[in-house]
Amino acid sequence: MERNRWETAIRCLEIAVHPNTSDEEVIAAINGFRRTANATSLGRLRRTLSEAAAADDESPLAEGRRRLDQLISENLRLRRKIHEAETERAAALQRAQDAGLQAKRVSEELLVAEHRADVAEQRLAEFHSPYGRISGGVHHESLDLQRALDEAKRNLAQPIHEPVLPFQNLLNAALQRPDQPPSGQQLPTPNRPWTA
Repeated sequence: MERNRWETAIRCLEIAVHPNTSDEEVIAAINGFRRTANATSLGRLRRTLSEAAAADDESPLAEGRRRLDQLISENLRLRRKIHEAETERAAALQRAQDAGLQAKRVSEELLVAEHRADVAEQRLAEFHSPYGRISGGVHHESLDLQRALDEAKRNLAQPIHEPVLPFQNLLNAALQRPDQPPSGQQLPTPNRPWTA
């Protein structure tokens, strides 16, 4: 009952301050408020209505408070999510920057390594050119020596023949002293150049 009385008093004030209310109606509405409120101040009236609305779970004010509490909770939850997302974004950005720096360092190291590889390949090519000629020459010499060794082995495998008789005569003549007579065999006469 008390609550209905306060709501009626508030309704009288709403009519009094409405822009379409005529002057006579404003006076009537104010008089209605005075009779209904019975000398109660507006502050007390507001507190009383707030307390009554808070106690009543079905009142529009209680529903508004519940909705407001839900919105505040949702707002806090969304703010936490936004903060977490911004933190994660900042961390991802930092990781991307670190990865970019690392990629730049690796790229520079790769360029240095490529340069070193090019220099090494050039030196290897310079080394292979004379080495190829040397190894080719050594290979040919090795083949020549192998052929000579094989021929010497074949020659050693053949039986040794008795010295040829004219050479034996020449050898005997060379071994004789000049004061001894020849031993019946004649020394070959040396070839003399023909003169005309």
